[in-house]
Amino acid sequence: MRIICTQENLIKGLNVVSRLAGKNISLPILNNILIKTEGGLIKLISTNLDIGIKTTLRGKVESEGEITVGAKIFTEYVALLTGGNVEISVDNNNILIKTENQQTTIKGQGTDDFPVIPWLESGNEIELGSETLKEGLSQVINSASYNNVRPEFSGILMVVNKDNLVLAATDSYRLAEKNIKIVKNNLNQEKAYKIAPLKALQEVIRICGDGEEPVKIKFGESQIVFGFKETTIMSRLIEGNYPDYKEIIPNGWKTRVVAEKSALTTQIKTASLFSRAGINDVLLEFNKNNNIIISAANAQCGENKSTVEAIIEGENNSAVFNYKYFLDGLQNINQKKIVIEVNSSDLPVILRPENDNNYLYLIMPIRR
Repeated sequence: MRIICTQENLIKGLNVVSRLAGKNISLPILNNILIKTEGGLIKLISTNLDIGIKTTLRGKVESEGEITVGAKIFTEYVALLTGGNVEISVDNNNILIKTENQQTTIKGQGTDDFPVIPWLESGNEIELGSETLKEGLSQVINSASYNNVRPEFSGILMVVNKDNLVLAATDSYRLAEKNIKIVKNNLNQEKAYKIAPLKALQEVIRICGDGEEPVKIKFGESQIVFGFKETTIMSRLIEGNYPDYKEIIPNGWKTRVVAEKSALTTQIKTASLFSRAGINDVLLEFNKNNNIIISAANAQCGENKSTVEAIIEGENNSAVFNYKYFLDGLQNINQKKIVIEVNSSDLPVILRPENDNNYLYLIMPIRR
Protein backbone atom coordinates (compact mmCIF):
# COMPACT_ATOMS: atom_id res chain seq x y z
CA MET A 1 0.00 0.00 0.00
CA ARG A 2 1.18 3.51 -0.82
CA ILE A 3 -0.95 6.62 -0.29
CA ILE A 4 -0.42 10.38 -0.24
CA CYS A 5 -2.66 12.91 1.51
CA THR A 6 -2.31 16.21 3.33
CA GLN A 7 -1.52 16.29 7.04
CA GLU A 8 -4.67 18.37 7.56
CA ASN A 9 -6.96 15.74 6.01
CA LEU A 10 -5.18 12.88 7.76
CA ILE A 11 -5.41 14.35 11.26
CA LYS A 12 -9.02 15.32 10.66
CA GLY A 13 -9.85 11.71 9.84
CA LEU A 14 -7.81 10.34 12.72
CA ASN A 15 -9.60 12.63 15.17
CA VAL A 16 -12.89 11.13 14.00
CA VAL A 17 -11.94 7.47 14.51
CA SER A 18 -9.15 7.41 17.11
CA ARG A 19 -11.26 8.11 20.22
CA LEU A 20 -13.02 4.79 19.84
CA ALA A 21 -9.79 2.80 19.95
CA GLY A 22 -8.90 2.45 23.63
CA LYS A 23 -6.93 0.32 26.05
CA ASN A 24 -8.34 -3.14 25.39
CA ILE A 25 -6.27 -5.75 27.20
CA SER A 26 -8.30 -8.78 26.17
CA LEU A 27 -8.29 -7.89 22.44
CA PRO A 28 -5.29 -5.64 21.64
CA ILE A 29 -6.24 -5.28 17.96
CA LEU A 30 -9.07 -2.98 19.08
CA ASN A 31 -6.44 -0.44 20.13
CA ASN A 32 -5.57 -0.07 16.45
CA ILE A 33 -6.97 1.89 13.53
CA LEU A 34 -7.46 0.08 10.25
CA ILE A 35 -6.08 1.96 7.25
CA LYS A 36 -7.30 0.57 3.96
CA THR A 37 -7.78 1.57 0.35
CA GLU A 38 -10.95 0.65 -1.48
CA GLY A 39 -11.98 1.76 -4.96
CA GLY A 40 -9.29 4.42 -5.03
CA LEU A 41 -10.41 5.84 -1.65
CA ILE A 42 -8.49 6.03 1.64
CA LYS A 43 -10.49 4.78 4.62
CA LEU A 44 -9.81 4.85 8.37
CA ILE A 45 -11.80 2.46 10.59
CA SER A 46 -11.98 1.78 14.33
CA THR A 47 -14.25 -0.31 16.56
CA ASN A 48 -14.79 -1.42 20.15
CA LEU A 49 -17.08 -4.27 18.98
CA ASP A 50 -20.22 -2.40 20.08
CA ILE A 51 -19.55 0.68 17.93
CA GLY A 52 -17.70 1.07 14.65
CA ILE A 53 -16.61 4.28 12.89
CA LYS A 54 -15.21 4.68 9.39
CA THR A 55 -14.28 7.83 7.54
CA THR A 56 -12.98 8.55 4.03
CA LEU A 57 -10.00 10.81 3.30
CA ARG A 58 -9.26 12.79 0.20
CA GLY A 59 -5.87 11.74 -1.16
CA LYS A 60 -3.99 9.80 -3.81
CA VAL A 61 -3.81 6.01 -3.83
CA GLU A 62 -0.69 4.83 -5.67
CA SER A 63 -1.04 1.18 -4.62
CA GLU A 64 -3.79 -0.49 -2.66
CA GLY A 65 -3.63 -2.48 0.56
CA GLU A 66 -4.54 -2.41 4.25
CA ILE A 67 -2.80 -2.32 7.63
CA THR A 68 -3.66 -1.61 11.26
CA VAL A 69 -1.67 0.72 13.50
CA GLY A 70 -1.81 1.78 17.15
CA ALA A 71 -4.31 4.64 17.36
CA LYS A 72 -2.51 6.59 20.08
CA ILE A 73 1.01 6.75 18.65
CA PHE A 74 -0.14 7.24 15.05
CA THR A 75 -2.59 10.05 15.87
CA GLU A 76 -0.18 11.84 18.21
CA TYR A 77 2.64 11.60 15.68
CA VAL A 78 0.55 12.93 12.78
CA ALA A 79 -0.75 15.78 14.97
CA LEU A 80 2.83 16.97 15.49
CA LEU A 81 3.63 17.15 11.78
CA THR A 82 3.89 20.66 10.37
CA GLY A 83 1.45 20.35 7.49
CA GLY A 84 2.02 19.60 3.84
CA ASN A 85 1.78 16.20 2.16
CA VAL A 86 2.21 12.93 4.03
CA GLU A 87 3.29 9.80 2.16
CA ILE A 88 2.45 6.47 3.80
CA SER A 89 3.72 3.13 2.53
CA VAL A 90 3.70 -0.35 4.02
CA ASP A 91 6.45 -2.95 3.86
CA ASN A 92 6.08 -6.19 5.82
CA ASN A 93 3.80 -4.55 8.46
CA ASN A 94 6.21 -1.62 8.85
CA ILE A 95 4.52 1.71 8.16
CA LEU A 96 6.89 4.22 6.59
CA ILE A 97 5.74 7.84 6.94
CA LYS A 98 7.49 10.51 4.88
CA THR A 99 7.05 14.26 4.87
CA GLU A 100 9.18 17.04 3.41
CA ASN A 101 11.57 17.01 6.39
CA GLN A 102 10.81 13.79 8.32
CA GLN A 103 10.90 10.05 7.86
CA THR A 104 9.47 7.73 10.49
CA THR A 105 8.72 4.02 10.75
CA ILE A 106 5.89 2.80 13.00
CA LYS A 107 5.24 -0.87 13.64
CA GLY A 108 1.91 -1.96 12.24
CA GLN A 109 -0.11 -5.16 12.48
CA GLY A 110 -1.92 -7.26 9.91
CA THR A 111 -5.68 -7.07 9.46
CA ASP A 112 -6.59 -10.75 9.93
CA ASP A 113 -7.70 -10.23 13.54
CA PHE A 114 -9.49 -6.91 12.97
CA PRO A 115 -13.25 -7.41 13.42
CA VAL A 116 -15.60 -7.30 10.45
CA ILE A 117 -18.16 -4.53 10.99
CA PRO A 118 -21.76 -4.84 9.67
CA TRP A 119 -22.42 -1.48 8.00
CA LEU A 120 -25.98 -2.12 6.74
CA GLU A 121 -25.13 -0.65 3.37
CA SER A 122 -28.61 -0.60 1.82
CA GLY A 123 -32.32 0.02 2.49
CA ASN A 124 -34.56 0.71 5.48
CA GLU A 125 -33.45 4.25 6.25
CA ILE A 126 -34.57 7.78 7.02
CA GLU A 127 -32.86 11.07 6.19
CA LEU A 128 -32.70 14.33 8.12
CA GLY A 129 -30.42 17.33 8.54
CA SER A 130 -27.15 17.02 10.46
CA GLU A 131 -27.66 20.11 12.64
CA THR A 132 -31.28 19.11 13.34
CA LEU A 133 -30.17 15.68 14.55
CA LYS A 134 -27.34 17.14 16.64
CA GLU A 135 -29.67 19.60 18.36
CA GLY A 136 -32.30 16.94 19.04
CA LEU A 137 -29.85 14.44 20.52
CA SER A 138 -28.18 17.16 22.61
CA GLN A 139 -31.55 18.13 24.10
CA VAL A 140 -32.36 14.64 25.37
CA ILE A 141 -29.07 12.84 25.98
CA ASN A 142 -28.37 14.17 29.49
CA SER A 143 -31.71 12.77 30.69
CA ALA A 144 -30.57 9.20 30.08
CA SER A 145 -28.92 7.09 32.76
CA TYR A 146 -25.54 5.37 32.91
CA ASN A 147 -26.95 2.77 35.32
CA ASN A 148 -26.57 -0.77 33.97
CA VAL A 149 -29.31 -2.13 36.22
CA ARG A 150 -31.88 -1.08 33.59
CA PRO A 151 -29.98 -1.14 30.27
CA GLU A 152 -32.82 0.49 28.34
CA PHE A 153 -32.34 3.65 30.43
CA SER A 154 -28.73 3.86 29.21
CA GLY A 155 -29.93 4.71 25.71
CA ILE A 156 -32.25 6.97 23.77
CA LEU A 157 -35.52 5.68 22.40
CA MET A 158 -35.90 6.43 18.68
CA VAL A 159 -39.39 6.06 17.22
CA VAL A 160 -40.10 6.74 13.55
CA ASN A 161 -43.70 7.61 12.63
CA LYS A 162 -44.03 8.49 8.92
CA ASP A 163 -42.65 12.06 8.76
CA ASN A 164 -41.55 12.30 12.38
CA LEU A 165 -38.65 11.02 14.51
CA VAL A 166 -39.27 11.01 18.27
CA LEU A 167 -36.26 10.97 20.61
CA ALA A 168 -36.89 10.20 24.29
CA ALA A 169 -34.64 9.60 27.29
CA THR A 170 -35.20 9.19 31.03
CA ASP A 171 -33.38 8.18 34.20
CA SER A 172 -36.67 7.94 36.18
CA TYR A 173 -36.04 11.36 37.81
CA ARG A 174 -36.41 13.45 34.65
CA LEU A 175 -37.44 12.84 31.07
CA ALA A 176 -36.85 14.62 27.78
CA GLU A 177 -38.70 14.21 24.50
CA LYS A 178 -37.92 15.80 21.13
CA ASN A 179 -39.87 15.57 17.88
CA ILE A 180 -37.88 16.01 14.66
CA LYS A 181 -39.19 16.39 11.12
CA ILE A 182 -37.87 13.72 8.73
CA VAL A 183 -36.71 14.86 5.29
CA LYS A 184 -37.06 11.43 3.63
CA ASN A 185 -38.55 8.18 4.91
CA ASN A 186 -37.53 4.97 3.10
CA LEU A 187 -38.37 2.52 5.87
CA ASN A 188 -39.43 -0.97 4.86
CA GLN A 189 -41.95 -0.97 7.71
CA GLU A 190 -44.59 1.50 8.86
CA LYS A 191 -42.89 2.21 12.19
CA ALA A 192 -39.42 1.78 13.72
CA TYR A 193 -38.89 1.45 17.48
CA LYS A 194 -35.22 1.23 18.55
CA ILE A 195 -33.07 2.01 21.61
CA ALA A 196 -29.65 3.40 20.69
CA PRO A 197 -26.87 3.46 23.34
CA LEU A 198 -25.52 6.70 24.79
CA LYS A 199 -21.88 6.13 23.84
CA ALA A 200 -22.74 5.75 20.17
CA LEU A 201 -24.95 8.83 20.17
CA GLN A 202 -22.23 10.86 21.88
CA GLU A 203 -20.03 10.02 18.89
CA VAL A 204 -22.85 11.03 16.53
CA ILE A 205 -23.17 14.42 18.28
CA ARG A 206 -19.40 14.90 18.07
CA ILE A 207 -19.30 14.19 14.36
CA CYS A 208 -22.49 16.04 13.36
CA GLY A 209 -21.68 19.28 11.60
CA ASP A 210 -23.25 22.68 12.16
CA GLY A 211 -24.90 22.76 8.75
CA GLU A 212 -27.83 20.83 7.36
CA GLU A 213 -25.83 18.22 5.46
CA PRO A 214 -28.02 15.11 5.14
CA VAL A 215 -27.67 12.25 7.62
CA LYS A 216 -29.02 8.81 6.75
CA ILE A 217 -30.10 6.62 9.65
CA LYS A 218 -30.38 2.93 8.76
CA PHE A 219 -32.14 0.44 11.01
CA GLY A 220 -31.36 -3.27 11.28
CA GLU A 221 -32.61 -5.93 13.65
CA SER A 222 -29.79 -5.35 16.12
CA GLN A 223 -27.75 -2.48 14.60
CA ILE A 224 -28.21 1.16 13.72
CA VAL A 225 -26.03 3.06 11.25
CA PHE A 226 -25.61 6.83 10.89
CA GLY A 227 -24.27 7.85 7.49
CA PHE A 228 -22.71 11.29 7.01
CA LYS A 229 -20.99 12.68 3.93
CA GLU A 230 -17.57 11.20 4.73
CA THR A 231 -18.17 9.26 7.96
CA THR A 232 -20.29 6.29 9.00
CA ILE A 233 -21.07 5.20 12.58
CA MET A 234 -22.44 1.75 13.37
CA SER A 235 -23.74 0.69 16.78
CA ARG A 236 -25.40 -2.30 18.35
CA LEU A 237 -28.88 -1.53 19.64
CA ILE A 238 -30.00 -2.04 23.24
CA GLU A 239 -32.39 -4.94 23.61
CA GLY A 240 -35.46 -4.63 25.80
CA ASN A 241 -38.70 -2.70 26.06
CA TYR A 242 -38.62 1.00 26.81
CA PRO A 243 -41.15 2.05 29.48
CA ASP A 244 -44.36 3.74 28.32
CA TYR A 245 -43.17 7.18 29.40
CA LYS A 246 -46.23 8.90 27.93
CA GLU A 247 -48.19 7.70 30.96
CA ILE A 248 -46.36 10.03 33.34
CA ILE A 249 -46.63 13.19 31.21
CA PRO A 250 -49.44 15.36 32.70
CA ASN A 251 -52.37 16.14 30.42
CA GLY A 252 -52.88 19.59 31.90
CA TRP A 253 -51.68 22.08 34.53
CA LYS A 254 -52.95 24.03 37.52
CA THR A 255 -50.24 26.68 37.26
CA ARG A 256 -48.60 27.91 34.05
CA VAL A 257 -45.53 30.12 34.21
CA VAL A 258 -43.72 32.04 31.44
CA ALA A 259 -40.32 33.42 32.45
CA GLU A 260 -37.03 34.67 31.02
CA LYS A 261 -34.67 31.72 30.79
CA SER A 262 -31.49 33.69 31.55
CA ALA A 263 -32.88 35.41 34.68
CA LEU A 264 -34.24 32.13 36.05
CA THR A 265 -30.98 30.32 35.33
CA THR A 266 -28.92 32.97 37.16
CA GLN A 267 -31.08 32.95 40.30
CA ILE A 268 -31.25 29.13 40.49
CA LYS A 269 -27.46 28.99 40.20
CA THR A 270 -27.22 31.55 43.03
CA ALA A 271 -29.64 29.63 45.24
CA SER A 272 -27.78 26.39 44.53
CA LEU A 273 -24.81 27.69 46.52
CA PHE A 274 -27.01 27.37 49.62
CA SER A 275 -28.64 24.02 48.83
CA ARG A 276 -27.98 20.97 50.98
CA ALA A 277 -25.11 18.75 49.82
CA GLY A 278 -26.30 15.50 48.32
CA ILE A 279 -29.88 16.77 48.08
CA ASN A 280 -29.28 19.80 45.83
CA ASP A 281 -32.68 21.21 46.81
CA VAL A 282 -34.00 24.58 45.64
CA LEU A 283 -37.57 25.76 46.33
CA LEU A 284 -39.53 27.53 43.59
CA GLU A 285 -42.76 29.29 44.56
CA PHE A 286 -45.15 30.53 41.88
CA ASN A 287 -47.63 33.18 42.98
CA LYS A 288 -50.36 35.27 41.35
CA ASN A 289 -48.31 38.44 41.82
CA ASN A 290 -46.36 37.28 38.74
CA ASN A 291 -43.25 36.40 40.71
CA ILE A 292 -41.18 33.25 41.04
CA ILE A 293 -39.60 33.15 44.49
CA ILE A 294 -36.45 31.03 44.49
CA SER A 295 -34.89 30.02 47.81
CA ALA A 296 -32.51 27.57 49.45
CA ALA A 297 -31.22 27.14 53.00
CA ASN A 298 -28.30 25.24 54.47
CA ALA A 299 -27.47 25.07 58.18
CA GLN A 300 -23.73 25.26 57.42
CA CYS A 301 -23.75 28.02 54.76
CA GLY A 302 -26.81 30.17 55.30
CA GLU A 303 -29.80 30.94 53.12
CA ASN A 304 -30.74 32.79 49.93
CA LYS A 305 -33.98 34.12 48.48
CA SER A 306 -34.55 35.94 45.19
CA THR A 307 -37.39 36.91 42.88
CA VAL A 308 -37.79 36.55 39.13
CA GLU A 309 -40.61 38.30 37.25
CA ALA A 310 -42.91 36.01 35.30
CA ILE A 311 -46.37 35.71 33.79
CA ILE A 312 -48.32 33.26 35.95
CA GLU A 313 -51.75 31.78 35.23
CA GLY A 314 -53.83 29.60 37.54
CA GLU A 315 -53.24 28.74 41.19
CA ASN A 316 -50.45 29.66 43.57
CA ASN A 317 -48.09 26.69 43.62
CA SER A 318 -44.64 25.54 44.68
CA ALA A 319 -42.22 22.63 44.36
CA VAL A 320 -38.72 21.66 45.45
CA PHE A 321 -36.31 20.60 42.70
CA ASN A 322 -32.87 19.13 42.30
CA TYR A 323 -31.25 22.27 40.90
CA LYS A 324 -28.88 20.28 38.68
CA TYR A 325 -31.77 18.60 36.90
CA PHE A 326 -33.67 21.87 36.60
CA LEU A 327 -30.67 23.68 35.11
CA ASP A 328 -30.16 20.84 32.63
CA GLY A 329 -33.73 21.38 31.45
CA LEU A 330 -33.21 25.13 31.06
CA GLN A 331 -29.97 24.58 29.16
CA ASN A 332 -31.73 22.27 26.70
CA ILE A 333 -34.24 24.98 25.73
CA ASN A 334 -32.99 27.15 22.91
CA GLN A 335 -35.39 30.07 23.35
CA LYS A 336 -35.27 33.18 25.54
CA LYS A 337 -38.54 32.40 27.30
CA ILE A 338 -39.54 29.11 28.89
CA VAL A 339 -42.86 27.71 30.05
CA ILE A 340 -43.23 25.83 33.36
CA GLU A 341 -46.37 23.76 33.91
CA VAL A 342 -47.08 22.72 37.51
CA ASN A 343 -49.85 20.65 39.11
CA SER A 344 -48.61 20.10 42.66
CA SER A 345 -45.48 19.72 44.75
CA ASP A 346 -45.34 15.96 44.24
CA LEU A 347 -46.39 15.54 40.58
CA PRO A 348 -44.16 15.85 37.49
CA VAL A 349 -43.42 19.38 36.28
CA ILE A 350 -43.01 20.22 32.60
CA LEU A 351 -40.51 22.67 31.09
CA ARG A 352 -40.84 23.61 27.42
CA PRO A 353 -39.97 26.47 25.04
CA GLU A 354 -42.63 29.19 24.90
CA ASN A 355 -43.37 28.80 21.20
CA ASP A 356 -42.31 25.24 20.42
CA ASN A 357 -44.35 22.12 21.10
CA ASN A 358 -41.69 19.81 19.68
CA TYR A 359 -39.69 19.64 22.93
CA LEU A 360 -40.54 18.97 26.55
CA TYR A 361 -38.51 18.30 29.67
CA LEU A 362 -40.20 16.62 32.62
CA ILE A 363 -38.74 16.74 36.12
CA MET A 364 -39.92 15.04 39.30
CA PRO A 365 -39.97 17.37 42.34
CA ILE A 366 -38.25 16.40 45.57
CA ARG A 367 -40.88 15.35 48.10
CA ARG A 368 -41.07 17.62 51.12
